[in-house]
Amino acid sequence: MIPKVETIIKRDNESFVVGEYSAKWFERSWHYHSEFELLLITNGHGSRVIGDNSTTFKKGDLVLVSGNVPHAWFSAPSFFEEDSDGKCESIYIQFKRNIFGTAFSGLPEMNPIKSLLNEAKYGLALKNDQNYPIYEKLKEITHLTGLKRLIRLMELLDLFWKGDYERLVSDEYLKSTSINRSTRIKTVHEYVLNNYMNDVSLEVVAGLVEMNVSSFCRFFKRMTGKTLSNYVKEMRIDFAQQLLINTDLASNQIGFECGFSSVAYFNQCFKSISKQSPLEYRNSFKRGIIPLQ
Repeated sequence: MIPKVETIIKRDNESFVVGEYSAKWFERSWHYHSEFELLLITNGHGSRVIGDNSTTFKKGDLVLVSGNVPHAWFSAPSFFEEDSDGKCESIYIQFKRNIFGTAFSGLPEMNPIKSLLNEAKYGLALKNDQNYPIYEKLKEITHLTGLKRLIRLMELLDLFWKGDYERLVSDEYLKSTSINRSTRIKTVHEYVLNNYMNDVSLEVVAGLVEMNVSSFCRFFKRMTGKTLSNYVKEMRIDFAQQLLINTDLASNQIGFECGFSSVAYFNQCFKSISKQSPLEYRNSFKRGIIPLQ
């Protein structure tokens, strides 16, 4: 699945975001953003995917993820049952790498936090020990404002650094995603993301990155290992997967919604990429299987 770009919006009088999530289930959205994220599960269980790491999560699960690392939380199938009264809840903090400023970050007392933020590119999971003070302090941050909230963030990061945590993402995964740093690739990705349901013209895309068609084709294939048409096809199938997971729309309708002109071609492409038919894919999620291709 191709991760979606998420835009984090903070208030004008705040330098970072503190929020609480509460719903019947966690949104099944494989996404990334430029901000770091510290997230505590306060209720619910299921499967967690960060980069190339997939494992289960439960209440008390606490992770720190660097910017631009794809992640998602998938609630267990029981939360989707009609008679379920369960809830999935979390507290999250999202902040930029430069939140503390260059001069302040350069102080020797900030070295542990700088080291932690460097480590966070691997996605870090703290050992679930409810007696460790970070848990209560994190819950309290939702009631703090202004300077007290900023100081609490520093406390939390320091406690995380001192705690017993493990890396989640492999070095191989980080190396394989280094192409995403290309400005041109990001431009193409965002254009396809906004236009996948329509015809995506090779000439238009090449023009967006100021290249002629033949040069663009060579560049794109070298950077992604794919042709533009295959990239668009994968993007369409990715959105089809999301609709199969999050809606009750018929698969035929989903195919048209995602830019496919015929049901037969949609089914063919879907099975080629997902290794399952649309119906099989939907049923896999209902059984709690997460086929992230």
